[in-house]
Amino acid sequence: MQKEIKIILLFFILTLITSCGFKKINQDTPSIYLQEINVTGEKRIAYAIKNNIILLSDKNAVNKISVRLIIQTSKSNKVKNKKGKVTRYDFNINGNLILKNIRTKEIIKKSFSRNTDYAVGINHSDTINNERNASKILVERLSEQITNFIIFTFKN
Repeated sequence: MQKEIKIILLFFILTLITSCGFKKINQDTPSIYLQEINVTGEKRIAYAIKNNIILLSDKNAVNKISVRLIIQTSKSNKVKNKKGKVTRYDFNINGNLILKNIRTKEIIKKSFSRNTDYAVGINHSDTINNERNASKILVERLSEQITNFIIFTFKN
């Protein structure tokens, strides 16, 4: 009986010591220098996305890239009640990304789109806060999507 317990204990310890081999996909970010970043569109959203993208840049990188991003936002009615009053809005952010590798002159184009909805508040200020929160969430998701695309595109 004691021998069986030792074998089980040894198996358990070996299982804990050895790892499963899990590794983050984008653990090592590629060496990219964002030489020029032009973002057009709504200023608040463009500024936030630009700040998130610029975190990828490394001045000592081999790949020098020019980035152009065109942001378009739209808001539309999603749900109306029986009286015809809007109760929910649909908020959409589209981004057209153009990457140009300065060294090889290669141009890569990609479109990104994220959307969400938000409720109309009791007060107008509540509705504005709901819209602002929805916008923050969409900016985070869109900038994450764009940075992942840039990382995977220039990964060696």
